[in-house]
Amino acid sequence: PIPSIGNYDYWVSLIETFLAKSNIIEIHCWNDENGVIEEITFLHKQAFQIVIEENLTIFKGSRTCNLAQYLLNNFMSENGNFKWFTVNLIKDNESVFHSGHWATEFFIPNLLEEEVRFIKSVIPVDTSLFQF
Repeated sequence: PIPSIGNYDYWVSLIETFLAKSNIIEIHCWNDENGVIEEITFLHKQAFQIVIEENLTIFKGSRTCNLAQYLLNNFMSENGNFKWFTVNLIKDNESVFHSGHWATEFFIPNLLEEEVRFIKSVIPVDTSLFQF
């Protein structure tokens, strides 16, 4: 999936905000996304615990400055698509931020009203937003 606006301009603002609230980063890639898996393994092998499941490769590790910068600055692949199928930000085993389907779906629990206003200010106007 590609966002309806054709770009991921909202990514940096969202991820930067919720990175600050997390202490664990988890990235999921499909096993056939060899280039992305090789890149993460090469660049961040020491930072992540790597779990290979039937269809997914999961990278999980403590948030470091290098990993945060990687999420903020290297999210686009060479073909112009978002690199990672899922990005989870976690604080003390509680989800803070979930990005799914190549950054086209988000779940962010326990938001304050000011955070909802912020999210609405950075996501595309035609985004379907469900709040409960």
